[in-house]
Amino acid sequence: MRGLLCLMAAALTLSACSQKTEKPPEPELPRVDKLNGVDINAPLSVIGTEPFWSLMLKETDMTLERPDHPDQVVPRHPFEINKDKDGAARAELISDEISLTLIAQNCSDGMSDRIYPLTAEATVGDEVFKGCALPTDALDKTKP
Repeated sequence: MRGLLCLMAAALTLSACSQKTEKPPEPELPRVDKLNGVDINAPLSVIGTEPFWSLMLKETDMTLERPDHPDQVVPRHPFEINKDKDGAARAELISDEISLTLIAQNCSDGMSDRIYPLTAEATVGDEVFKGCALPTDALDKTKP
């Protein structure tokens, strides 16, 4: 009987030692996706000429501005980063109203000496707009 008690005590001691304590969950960090050094989840400004247009991406929405058209505000969707067959990185934001493709390639607006870090192409309905993109906070810092 005494042997049985010792065996049970040893078994309880071992089972107590092997209990796992659960680690608290890590806090969720904001998602950061970079394309040509630009955080594409941050506010972005996309600008094009011929015709003039702009697309301002904020945290939750984006606004398309064009002359002779009312501003169009739509929800902002997340980008998906992909690689072209030639290896160039690209990010695509696709929605029912506006689709935007950003390419990790420097871009010139053709009207100033400013060099943008991203080339952009926006599709609105059947219209395709070509332009350049940069972080919104860099727009005022790098005025031509």
